[in-house]
Amino acid sequence: MPSEQELRRWYQEQYWTLYQTEQLGPGRGNVFAHALEWLHHLTPHPGTLVDVGCGAGQLLALCRERLWRGIGFDPSSAAVARAQRLGLEVYAQLWPPCPLDDETADAVTFINVLDHLHDPFQALQEAWRILKPGGLLYIRVPNGPVHVRLMRLLSAARLDHLTVFHLYGFGRGAFLYHLPRLGFTVVAVQTAPPTQGDAYKDTARWTTVLKRFLKVADRLAYRVLASLGLDRRAWGLSIEVMARKVHLA
Repeated sequence: MPSEQELRRWYQEQYWTLYQTEQLGPGRGNVFAHALEWLHHLTPHPGTLVDVGCGAGQLLALCRERLWRGIGFDPSSAAVARAQRLGLEVYAQLWPPCPLDDETADAVTFINVLDHLHDPFQALQEAWRILKPGGLLYIRVPNGPVHVRLMRLLSAARLDHLTVFHLYGFGRGAFLYHLPRLGFTVVAVQTAPPTQGDAYKDTARWTTVLKRFLKVADRLAYRVLASLGLDRRAWGLSIEVMARKVHLA
């Protein structure tokens, strides 16, 4: 496990340089639109949404279009500067702590962020603090148990780099256990829609072709599972969670 200082330097200085294409390109546009649509469906009217690890502000730009007030936090000053040039309310700082007062947000989102954090449970406690009673929490992460199994299968062929594993690996069972103890009631834990594109480019032609094939297979599997109602089993490569804040006794 890297230290907090190492993580801070990495995300403040290096992440944007290496992965800004992921933040700026259209590859994850469908992911942000899907998350906001789900939140919009569960909320009677647009409110204040806080996006943790907001990057260049793609989700916040959609919030503005849907009449939500979007507030973003990200450790990368370069990413924040780009978002601010678009007129978005974004702050260059780590999470936690959050400068917002208690019970000021209607929704908090962690999209491909929670498994990168040094203390994800403290991060969720901070989200609980700033959420209004009944406020919504949306999380999207790689499906940890699935990627661990894939890593073992692909390691013999030296393709384990095609799997995704960060500091933590969360699965359906982890969220069903941890979120209630942290003051949330779980609305759903399910397979998340695959991204519409791949922001991580490979130099080798054959791995690029393989990744395209896997992306198509992932989309097809998601559609089949969703049509059968099996997306609630959270068997896919990525999972998403929707939960509501409840008061702890």
